[in-house]
Amino acid sequence: MSDVNGSIGPHAVRLQEARVKNNAKHTNGRSEVYGNDADGMKQRAAPVFPLDVFPDAVQKMVRSADELLNYGLEFTSCSLLFAAASAIGNSCVVEMHSDWLEGVTLWMVMVGDPGTGKGHALKRVLKEIDRQDATRYKLWIDEMKVYKRALAQFNRDRKKELVSDADEPKRPVLKKMILSDVTPEKMARVHADNLRGICLYVDKLAGWLQTFNRYSSGNAQKTYTSAWSRSPVIVDRVQSDSIRVDVPCIMVGGTIQPKILPELMAESRSDDGFTHRLLFCFPNVEAKPWNRRQQDLSQFNGWDAALKKLLALPYEVGDEVMPQVLKFTPEAKELLHNWQEIIIGESNRLRSSYVKGVYVKIGQYAIRLSLIMQLIRYAYGEAGKDRIDIRSVGGAIKLADYFKLSHLQICDVIDNQSPLDDLPENKLNVYLALPNEFKKADGLVIAVKQGMAQRTFDRFLQKKELFRKKQWGDYEKLL
Repeated sequence: MSDVNGSIGPHAVRLQEARVKNNAKHTNGRSEVYGNDADGMKQRAAPVFPLDVFPDAVQKMVRSADELLNYGLEFTSCSLLFAAASAIGNSCVVEMHSDWLEGVTLWMVMVGDPGTGKGHALKRVLKEIDRQDATRYKLWIDEMKVYKRALAQFNRDRKKELVSDADEPKRPVLKKMILSDVTPEKMARVHADNLRGICLYVDKLAGWLQTFNRYSSGNAQKTYTSAWSRSPVIVDRVQSDSIRVDVPCIMVGGTIQPKILPELMAESRSDDGFTHRLLFCFPNVEAKPWNRRQQDLSQFNGWDAALKKLLALPYEVGDEVMPQVLKFTPEAKELLHNWQEIIIGESNRLRSSYVKGVYVKIGQYAIRLSLIMQLIRYAYGEAGKDRIDIRSVGGAIKLADYFKLSHLQICDVIDNQSPLDDLPENKLNVYLALPNEFKKADGLVIAVKQGMAQRTFDRFLQKKELFRKKQWGDYEKLL
């Protein structure tokens, strides 16, 4: 949007004026903001990620990944939390009281423009989980070969009445953790085969949303929100067996571009608290040129070893999930309760029911993040895994505050978005030249003067987010 001298070009000036005019129109000229971006748009500043919550070795790795690989401090840090939670799965829970256990389920959304590195960090920190998935897959392929031969022999023997149905060989089960594009039914099936938990890693979260449309979107959304709350996941289909997962642990993580945020944050997704459960990472970063130096990924070796240690934590006895239950130390629990009282006080002073919902879920996330931080420190040899101490709670509180501010930042971005942002220069010129109310014939004259063909103008008028047809031949601009 800037020329070589750093000044704003004519298209950017017109876009800026249009966006500011649009913002003023929808706020009645009132300023309801927390800062200004390069385009003059009013927007909350991106919060700073509290890197000091991690062990020193992790902090060093994150800085190195940012400097050498352009992964970004925030994207890498949030990816680490997601990967750690995925590795922990159902192996550990934290007890708030005898009837309240929290796991580590979290949903992480990396927001950024193309080229900002938001997907690279997430893919890399999941490498150990992916490696173990690949190893299990190879073993499963070999087991399937043996199974198919045994099944063929069984069928031959059954025809000769040499065996009974009880002798039929069992089909091998593939236990996998990382999934990508799956339906809720497939997700439940895979989870039923791996009670530790699953990691739904979607490079483009828009694809995850599209899976909701394959079935009833309400049912798919309800399945995920129930799973987030550790309620049983039950899938019944006419043409297949019922599936039930009593203790679900389903991580969701992926990337999304800012312009797709309105689709993710649609009003229908907030009705049941779906969007309240999202943790956002939306740093103020730009795309960087490739690093000319040889890339060194050895800094991740320590992380891979830590994930391997977490993945080794037991989670079941027989066919039942039997996690280790951790409790807070007295001082850690006191700190957590004191902080929660503060954010509830803040929430009670708010008018927005949506933001109130965000505060409630952030409080829950603080509990989960306390468990995650304790086990990350355990994996690096800095703490035990029998209790959650005050340092882990202190780190979790910093993280919860970061994600709270990030969610509010996302709300600001969506409130300030305009359909004008993505218009090409020729259409923006026409839109700005048109009066607020006009007849189609008069508008066509203006469009032609701006170099727009009649057919293009006719299609332009069909954009319902920009124009309203008052009556035949009469139009009104909406922005």
